[in-house]
Amino acid sequence: MSFEDRLGELFRNEDPRAAGPEPAAVIAGARRRRARRRAGAGAAALVVALICGATAVTAGGGRPAGNAAAGNATAELEAASAPSTGAAGSTGAAAPTPTGPPTPSSTPTALPLSPVRQVAPGEKILVTDDTRIWFTANQRCDESRDSDGSWHTSFGCRDVRSDNLEHDKPSVYTQTSGNRDRSVVASFYLGPTPARIVAFFDGKPTVATIVTTAGMKGWTGYYVVLPPMPTGDPSAHRRPAGPAIGVYDAEGKLLAENPGTASDGSDERAPQRL
Repeated sequence: MSFEDRLGELFRNEDPRAAGPEPAAVIAGARRRRARRRAGAGAAALVVALICGATAVTAGGGRPAGNAAAGNATAELEAASAPSTGAAGSTGAAAPTPTGPPTPSSTPTALPLSPVRQVAPGEKILVTDDTRIWFTANQRCDESRDSDGSWHTSFGCRDVRSDNLEHDKPSVYTQTSGNRDRSVVASFYLGPTPARIVAFFDGKPTVATIVTTAGMKGWTGYYVVLPPMPTGDPSAHRRPAGPAIGVYDAEGKLLAENPGTASDGSDERAPQRL
């Protein structure tokens, strides 16, 4: 027996004169409520199916054309639930960390400027225990100590006004003396005041000391102490070794050069720029 039939029987058994709802109205209401419950359950099932289907499409990566609306809805839900990441949020990539200005590069040269030694005209400079030099307004002079302690002239004095020197362009000259312990290069440079005078031997640079004195015009003296130089080998046609001397301005540009000979007999050259 259906629910409606049973309900009608109950009403018929009651006193027909008692006050109460009409059986037909009660039955109709019951039918409407049951229909609504069925419709609600169906709608809930449809929503679950749609959500599951949209999730499956998202996880699979592809979105068929027929599911475009469901895909758009899923994308909106994902965007709403994702944490805010600023401008990079749309790609999921973290925004780049700001950095400061690039570290400045090093100066053109790591070598220090040549120290400048100002002396009185004719004042003797003891370069090593057995070598000393001096300068006047126009000359460079040197002498060496003998084993008995006396001093004698090595190269003598050289006049910078000599006609056998180059005066039409910057030029540097060398005079080298030494022993088994050290080598000394002491000479002069003709040209505008330099920032560095550097000796290069087997590629290693050594900064020389610049010497000035009263009355000098358009030239400076210099000296530098180096390790002992290998001697030449005439049988192998190998020249005596000696440093290359390079003269540089404040920007590290080569002004003048006097080439040398490396320890293996090859040419030693000063770089064009420091």
